[in-house]
Parts: sequence; structure tokens; C-alpha cells
Amino acid sequence: MRLTDWRAWQASATRTTHDGRTDITPSPRAEQVPAMLRRRLSPVGQACCKLLFTLDPEGDLPIIHASRHGDTSKILALLDSATQPQEALSPARFSLSVHNAILGMYSITRQSHQPLEALAACGDEFDALMSEALGYLGEREEVIVLFSDIAAPEAFQHHGDYPEHASAVAMRLSRTSPEAPRLAALPVDAEEPARHAPTPIEVIEWLEAAGQTPLVCRRQAWQLNPPPATDAAPQ
Repeated sequence: MRLTDWRAWQASATRTTHDGRTDITPSPRAEQVPAMLRRRLSPVGQACCKLLFTLDPEGDLPIIHASRHGDTSKILALLDSATQPQEALSPARFSLSVHNAILGMYSITRQSHQPLEALAACGDEFDALMSEALGYLGEREEVIVLFSDIAAPEAFQHHGDYPEHASAVAMRLSRTSPEAPRLAALPVDAEEPARHAPTPIEVIEWLEAAGQTPLVCRRQAWQLNPPPATDAAPQ
């Protein structure tokens, strides 16, 4: 499995140095999405759409999206509305709170009929993305994986493993492309398995460092192996 390209977004107001493939705009704007749909998307939703348009300009690749928490703020708002006897639940707000909402808005914009999949894996999101990608690459030449999450809402400040900032990272994977780095799975110690669950921010940092050290997940670690060197052409 080869990594042919990647893009990321991180809503950090303090970060100044970053890879050119990482957008640190606090409020991203997915210009490709019509305004009527765009205004319904959260910042992380707009960032995800923007990353997908960049990595898949033709709109013809399957997409797998994983998020550990989804848009918790929208879910909390719905639950709060349910406790107010005079306030009716908003169908539009509910439709944007489900786990596949971002991919749904993206596919409407692109009029895409490609396979779209939304995952939540209780901390095993990156492993799940890689596992699903390998399945798609058994039949397709390329697939895009997308990993996003929001910062903890105020009510959940001390609960759950949220990233420090809202963030998203997308990777275009191929089963061919020998000139691209190869993603390889490494075993972890079975006697003392890794308990860490990487966030999108940690995946971004790993990609920016060109995978110099393995990305350790709960079930296995992932390593980026550079493509084999080619002999210089004779002069």
C-alpha cells in the first residue's frame, strides 16, 4: 500500500511553522461547496471537503472517513433541545449530526456515486482506516482515507480523548505507484500492547516528519518506508 499524497488541516492559532500540505487557517472555507450547503457545515466539515477536493480533483475515488467523536457539539445541542418542552428538534440539525454527514454533503456537491464509508472505532480509527483501505485496494487502484475530530466541547473538557485542536488529515493511497513511500504494518509487543490512540494531530505530525519513526497505535504500528533508490541515468 503506497502513500501517493496527503493534505491536512489543523485549527491552531499559535502554530507558525508547518508543512505546506497542512492548512492552519482557523476557519477553513470549502469554496467548491455551494454557499447554501457550505453554511451548514462546521469548520471541520468544511476542512474535510476542502481536503477531499484537493486530493481527488476528478471525484472518482472511494472515500473512507473515520472520526472518534463526530461532531459532538451538534449532538449536545440536539440533546439540550430535547429537554426544552417548547423547542422542537430540528431535522436539518439532526441530519448534520449523524456520523456520515460530512461525506453526505461532499457527495451531494460532487454528485458522486463512488463508495463512501464512515467509521468510528473507539480509538482504533487509524488501524480501521488502513484495514478498510487494504480491502478496497484489493479491487481498486486507489482510495482516500480521511481522519478528523473536533476539540472537546466545554461539557466534555475532562472526558474523552479529544485532540487539542479541531483537525483533519486525508491520505491518497495506491496499490501501485512504486515511486511513492510504502505503508507497512509492524507488530507491537503482545505481552504489553500499546494503549495509545493517535489523534488526527498526531497523524499530521507523523506525516510532516516523513514517518521517521513508526506511528504506534493500539493494535500495531505503521511505518513509512521510502521507495527504493533508482540508479542514476548514464550521462
